Amino acid sequence: MIWPVMLLVGLVVFGSVYWLKPSPRDKRLAELRLDAIKRKLQVRQFTYKPDSAKTGIRDDITGTSYTLMDNAKRNDSGLRWRVAGQGGWDTEGLPEGLAWHNQGTADDAARLTAALAELNDDLLLVEVFGNRVTMIPAERKTATAESYQRFLEALLPC
Repeated sequence: MIWPVMLLVGLVVFGSVYWLKPSPRDKRLAELRLDAIKRKLQVRQFTYKPDSAKTGIRDDITGTSYTLMDNAKRNDSGLRWRVAGQGGWDTEGLPEGLAWHNQGTADDAARLTAALAELNDDLLLVEVFGNRVTMIPAERKTATAESYQRFLEALLPC
């Protein structure tokens, strides 16, 4: 009679410990984010709330953001342009599936399109300021911190 109880207790303890073990996806994301930090990218969780009435972009964008800073331009922190990876009203010059939230120039759209060709991931949001570039990618299995760094460097204002 005691063996079934001990077996049940053993399974409960084993199951509890196994449940705490990180999944393969969690391990992959941790390695990706650590590699990005080693490449001097700032990594943080971020939620962006778009202005739906202005742009037609309805859903909040939540994810891990990767930011590349240009420390030489500390005082130039104004927003240049922002693109969301959702359908919106203003899509002029952008690839399908992207929409302007804060309008950039045709040159900005061309630079973004060229940079997207080398990004091995889906883009949820990109913000370009005078001194930094921030992106929220989907963090797919094909993503690498190196491709994130190259993408952000390509969009960093000169």
